Amino acid sequence: MRFLVWILLHAAAELPSNCDAPDFTVMLVRSRAYYRSGFFELSDSERVARILESRELIKEICPAALLQAILLKLEENLVYQTDAFQSLMAQYTLYLHEAIRNEKITPDEMKTWPLDEGVQRVMNISEALAQKRSLSSAMVMNYCQMIDRFGTSHELDWILEPPFGESRGDGGDGGDDTGDTGLLTDTDFYIYQVDWPWCAPLKDEVLAKVRRAVRKLHVISYSAGPRREEQTAYFKYIADHWENLPDFTIFVHPDADEHQGSQFLALRRALKLIKTQSKFAQEALGYYPLAQQMVIEPMRVWGKDFAPIWQRFWHRVFGHPWTDMGLGPPRCKWQKHVGYYLLGHAGHTGRTRTSLPAAKATCAQLDEECLGVTCLSPLEPAELDELGEVPLFRDRWGRHSCTARRGAEGLQESPEREVAEVSYIKSCRSAHNADASVAASATAGSTYRAVNNSFLFGYAAGDEVVRGELEARRRCDELGEDCAGFTCESFIPLTKSTTKQGYADAQKAQSCTVRAGSELIQSPSSEFTFVKIPPSADLQKSVSRVTSKTNASRVFQFYTGSQSIVRKDFRKGLSSNGITPF
Repeated sequence: MRFLVWILLHAAAELPSNCDAPDFTVMLVRSRAYYRSGFFELSDSERVARILESRELIKEICPAALLQAILLKLEENLVYQTDAFQSLMAQYTLYLHEAIRNEKITPDEMKTWPLDEGVQRVMNISEALAQKRSLSSAMVMNYCQMIDRFGTSHELDWILEPPFGESRGDGGDGGDDTGDTGLLTDTDFYIYQVDWPWCAPLKDEVLAKVRRAVRKLHVISYSAGPRREEQTAYFKYIADHWENLPDFTIFVHPDADEHQGSQFLALRRALKLIKTQSKFAQEALGYYPLAQQMVIEPMRVWGKDFAPIWQRFWHRVFGHPWTDMGLGPPRCKWQKHVGYYLLGHAGHTGRTRTSLPAAKATCAQLDEECLGVTCLSPLEPAELDELGEVPLFRDRWGRHSCTARRGAEGLQESPEREVAEVSYIKSCRSAHNADASVAASATAGSTYRAVNNSFLFGYAAGDEVVRGELEARRRCDELGEDCAGFTCESFIPLTKSTTKQGYADAQKAQSCTVRAGSELIQSPSSEFTFVKIPPSADLQKSVSRVTSKTNASRVFQFYTGSQSIVRKDFRKGLSSNGITPF
C-alpha cells in the first residue's frame, strides 16, 4: 500500500522517469542477482506482482522496472500457459515502444537494466520447451498406518482429488481453483507398506481409487527399521531400481499436504513441467525440494546434544571435517510490544533511524548498553530540521524508523496515535559457540547381525554395565575392535498387539552387555546376541575419500527435508565431484 501511495504522489506531481524508488532499486539488484545465480525468493515474486498490478502508473515513472517484471513473469508462464509467449511479449513490445516514443526510458537505463539478458533467457527457455524428450517419473512413499502419532488420519485424500486425481464428477468445475487435474497420470506410484505389528495396510477401496490417479500402482510390503521407515523405503526403492531409475523420482510422505501445503505449489509446478516432455524439463529439474523448507544450518546442528553427531555424520559422508559457515541460531530473541517505547538512544547511535534488522544488530552488539529497539516513533523537531522534509517512503517492515534504545526505565506506554510505536525487548545468550570445534573421525560404522539362543563370552574392555539395546550398540561402537558384539537376556517378541512405542520401550528395558568373545556359544537361557560386522575395506575407502566439491558444506547445510524430486543423472554430476547422493 505504501508503495502504491508513493507512486500516486509522484504521478500526481507529474515527475519525469525516476527509477530511484527503493522498490525499483531492489528490483534492479535482485534481477541481476537472479540472472547471475538463479536465486529467486518469495519477496522477489511479490515485488514482480506489485509492479505488474500497477503497470499503468509505473510505465510513466520507471518503465524499465515494468519491462523487467514482464520478462520475469514470462519465464514462469511459458511452462504453464500455451499462449504466454505471444501475449506477454506483445505487452513487452508495446510498453517498450511507448516508453521510447515518450522518452520515458533513457539509453543508460536500457544498458543498466538487464533487459537484453532477460529477453535472451526467455528465447532460450522457449526453444528448450519446443525440443521434446521422453521423460519418465515415479513417486515413492512409505506407509504404516492411517492415524499418525498426532491423531491425524491419512488415507491419501490429497492424491485422490485435484490437482492430482480426476474430478469427482459431482457437478464441480472438474478441478481445483487452477483447473488442474490428473497431474500424476503419467507417473508410477510406489507405496512401501511397513510390515510391523503396529502398522495397518491401506484398504483395498483406497488403493482402487489411487490406481485411477496414477500411471501404475506398486504396493510393496517390507520390514523397515522400527524407526525411520520413510528413509528405509526411499533407500530400498533406490537399491531395487538402481540400474533402471526413472528420469525423475519424487519422494513424499503420506501426509504430504502437511509438509508441502494444501496447494502443493512446488509439486504441482514440477509435474506440469515434467508433462511438457521437453529438454527444458530435463535440464531445469536436478534436485528440487518440495517442502520449501530451505533453512541454512538447521536447528539440529545447534544444540550440544545434536551438533557433534551431525558434524561427525558430515565427516563420515564427505571424508573431511565440517566447515563452519559462520551460521547458527540467533544469539538474541526478541519479544514484541505494540504500543510501547523505550527511552534513550543506546551507545553513540544518536537518532539515526535504520531498518528493524539493522537496529537489532546494533542493539545486540551493544550488549548491556541496549535493552531493545523501538520503531515507528514520531519524528522529533531536530530530525525534521536535518531532513528538510518528511520522508514519504516507509515500507511494511518500518524501514528507516527503528532505533536502538537504552531503556533503563523499562517499557513506556505510547500516547495514542494513528500509527502505534512498537518495541522489541532482547534476550541474548553468550556469543561463545560451544559447538564450534568437534573432533570427527572419518570411519565407516559397523553393522550388527542378530543371532537367537546365543551369547559371546567375556565382557568387552571389562565393561559389565547392563544397558538397553540401543545404548549397548552405541557402547560397542565406541569400544571399536575391543567389542565383538553385545548379548541381551532375551529376544523382543513381536505380535499383532505390539505398538511402536511399546517396541521402543522394550528396547530400553533390555538387559544387554558388551562382549569381547570371538566365538558364539549356544545359550541355555534363550539369550540373544548382536554380532558386530566390521565395515568392508571398500566401504571404509568410500567414506575416507576427500571430495573435490569446494562448497559441499554449504550445500549440505542447505537443508530441505525428504520431500523432493531428484533427476536420475543428477547423481552422476555429484559423483564426479566425489559425492554419492544416494
